[in-house]
Amino acid sequence: MGLDLYGKIEPLLGFEEEKQKLYEAFLDKLSELGIKNFLDIGCGSGAFMQLAKNAGFEPEGIDISRVMVERARKAELQVYHGDICQLDRKYEAATAVFDVINYLDKEELAKFFACVKNLLKKGGYFICDMNTLYGFEEIAQGSLILDNDEQFVAIDAEFADNRLTTKIYLFEKRDGCYNKEAEEIVQYYHEIGFLKKLGLELIDIDFISLYGEEADKVLMTWRVT
Repeated sequence: MGLDLYGKIEPLLGFEEEKQKLYEAFLDKLSELGIKNFLDIGCGSGAFMQLAKNAGFEPEGIDISRVMVERARKAELQVYHGDICQLDRKYEAATAVFDVINYLDKEELAKFFACVKNLLKKGGYFICDMNTLYGFEEIAQGSLILDNDEQFVAIDAEFADNRLTTKIYLFEKRDGCYNKEAEEIVQYYHEIGFLKKLGLELIDIDFISLYGEEADKVLMTWRVT
């Protein structure tokens, strides 16, 4: 799963208001549970971690994208580069914010949940969000073009057979010429019932609307028993 190009264009996408709303829902949940220190899985550039840190939490992060990790470290955040299955630490809680688990197919998701369980203490919590079917069909699917003097971005996303395939093209002007980069990202729609079979106890669920009146996100809280 390559997300380095997405990491480069993320600041151009303009989803800050929606992300802020989701971040606040996560922070509210962490506060309800009395959590201070947690691991943010798929932390990206560290935007959620920074907000959490400013609010008095003690976040650590991990991401597989070197571009994202380097960006987060420049903000003086404690971030690891690599796979959570290789992380030899224990936490009271972990988070996976803004579509992280949608990037995993069923087989990968089963392994992911096993690794999350392994890095949490007994009684620890895992909080994650996931796109609803409406979120995929009505919100994520479609095309987007962004253009300025130095960059041109084209994004085309198609949802079929419970898979969202997103093609990203970036043209950057360098020394009077344009350099092209391309990336394809696949996300998967999952039923909550499937996730409940993966070894963690679902203790809370909230439906969230970021882009309209109908819920496009589901926020789930899991516990290690």
